Amino acid sequence: MSIERSCQIAIAFAVMICVFPATSAQAADEAPAAIGPDQNGRPVVGVYYYPWYRRPGEWRRVMRQHLRVPQQPELGRYRSADPNVVAAHIAQSVRGGIDFWAVSWWGPQQHCDVTFRNAILKHLDAVKLKYAILYESTGRFGRFNSPSYTHWIPDLTYMREHYFDHPSYLKIDGKPVVFVYLTREYFRNKGQRALKEMREKFPDLYLVGDDVFGAGYRSEWAKNFDAVTAYDVYGQSVGRLGGTRKAIEFLAANYRHAKAQAHAVGTAFMPTIAPGYNDTAVRPGHPGRARYFTDVENSQEGDLFRAMIRDVALPLLDPKGGNIMMVTSFNEWYEDTQIEPTAGTAPASTTDDSDSGTYYTGGDRYVDYGYLYLDILREMLD
Repeated sequence: MSIERSCQIAIAFAVMICVFPATSAQAADEAPAAIGPDQNGRPVVGVYYYPWYRRPGEWRRVMRQHLRVPQQPELGRYRSADPNVVAAHIAQSVRGGIDFWAVSWWGPQQHCDVTFRNAILKHLDAVKLKYAILYESTGRFGRFNSPSYTHWIPDLTYMREHYFDHPSYLKIDGKPVVFVYLTREYFRNKGQRALKEMREKFPDLYLVGDDVFGAGYRSEWAKNFDAVTAYDVYGQSVGRLGGTRKAIEFLAANYRHAKAQAHAVGTAFMPTIAPGYNDTAVRPGHPGRARYFTDVENSQEGDLFRAMIRDVALPLLDPKGGNIMMVTSFNEWYEDTQIEPTAGTAPASTTDDSDSGTYYTGGDRYVDYGYLYLDILREMLD
């Protein structure tokens, strides 16, 4: 989700009708171990996961569907609630060394909630991963300049009743983890009463704020959270400086500063990386970025992602936050940040079906990459 996502995607998906008893004792025994402050230096990989796909027609809003030869997910234009899709996504995640999904959540009984509780957490393979909620604040708090926190405590109460005790729910130091999108818009110089009430009623909650963006991050912002991270990698790296080495250096500098500021007030830091970005099929105004370096001769698909892992995420892992590194995203196809496998059968393309032939691609090369990104994760983090 880019910096403008709140005003556009939230409206589109908050209205999507986007619930799960704990699984058996056997599931509890098979679930991955709890995450704590000492992971022996091994990265714990989390991905932002979207269970909102319902109809084949929705895929027309995906940039890769506009290429001269469309590049499809390996699973085709799937429905998120399909048990075969859930099984495949879990298997793909295991292959890539992914430890947990932070699942997009738009409110009780909406489509993502129902899919998460009924299709994902009840699935027989669910025990192979951990899961947390990505709280879609733009669909719950409203406008940045006049937010309403009416849903905040009832939503957390609902999560506690339906999610937190599930044996596969992600915990850090025994505390259930909730990622909150765009806290930098909703909890800076506002929302303090809502945060105070949350701490009083949910003292054991581990709150991760999407709070870091650009240079100049401050300790006074970080103190509101148990950990801080950044969802929007694009806006503070390749979106600003293109697919260049300088963009990677800029991102790393932002993160180093943010981590130091967070530690000054006892807050953990979780670095986030992304393979690329292109949202031209859902909104105008953002230049797409391909997944290779434009300033490195013969750079190949995936080079940007490798560099982010090696030069940004790994040096900034924080044992205080369970050595978690986040990936934006597993399957946010609308913004082309996904690492979910493609079919791998279409030719690479720099052209699309627009009148100009390059409106969607910007002339960059898009590769039907198959399992490349999951394999990069596994190879670099093992």
